[in-house]
Amino acid sequence: MEIEKEKNKENNEKKEWKFNITVEKSIIIGFIILAISVIMGSYVIANSISNIKIYGSSSSSSNQLQAYLQTLPQAPLPNISDIDPVYGNPNNVNVIVYEFSDFQCPYCDLFHLQTFSQIRQNYIDNGKIAWVFVNFPLYQIHPYANLTAQYLTCVYKLYGFETWDKFSNWTWYNQMQGVSWSTLPSQQDVYREFNKKAQSLGLDVNKIESCVNSSKYYNQINSELNYYSSTYGIGGTPSFMVVVKTSSITFQTVQQVNNVLNQLRQYGLSPSVYTTEDYNYIMFVFSGALPYNLFNSILQPLVSS
Repeated sequence: MEIEKEKNKENNEKKEWKFNITVEKSIIIGFIILAISVIMGSYVIANSISNIKIYGSSSSSSNQLQAYLQTLPQAPLPNISDIDPVYGNPNNVNVIVYEFSDFQCPYCDLFHLQTFSQIRQNYIDNGKIAWVFVNFPLYQIHPYANLTAQYLTCVYKLYGFETWDKFSNWTWYNQMQGVSWSTLPSQQDVYREFNKKAQSLGLDVNKIESCVNSSKYYNQINSELNYYSSTYGIGGTPSFMVVVKTSSITFQTVQQVNNVLNQLRQYGLSPSVYTTEDYNYIMFVFSGALPYNLFNSILQPLVSS
């Protein structure tokens, strides 16, 4: 009897030990904390991707997916407006990613310098996905956000995607190369730096300044910001919406993506999922200057289903 009690005690201790070692440490990441915290958090997320499990039965995947879609909040399919630069061809893909970004946002800069180039090489340039850039100027905390959004939009509208792409890449790069926003004390200084770059590309500075000063695209930019904020709850930058045709994926794929996104919750981020009224599309919405490994873990199953 004593031996049996000892065995039970030992088994209970083992169970308690197993429970204790499964408790994960959580790290809270906010949008306005130090950049180093974002980087450290990104590496932790990336390292945890390999532990994702996929649940479900492929034989009933279609019915499971339809049942799951009916539990989601509904939202309209986002439009691509004439001021939204587009990488790739949205008409030839099943996956379109919308990036909501602010040229004065340091985390957006971090994303473009450390992550976007790999996404572009591995998913956009080979035609697997399309990518839509949406200006989301946080002018409440970034004093030059509206000016930069309008300037880059004018470049896009006047000179097209290729020129805009060169200009935007220069803008991201220079935030880390001495032409940071903290060294530009006024809008005139911003104009001066932007005009230098425009002239180096052979652009008509007077034409661009006339476009910016007319506030031609101001209302349209802010209308998009307010729409995405109220419709999809987007409030910070960078934020992303991955739009997928439901006919191109399985229920197991959705679970895999959700498992990746749910890991963000332990870092203080709040991903969400929507579907359209006809259930033909599913939309994954999340935020943060996240590492390539995480994006790859989301995009890879969606394009290979």
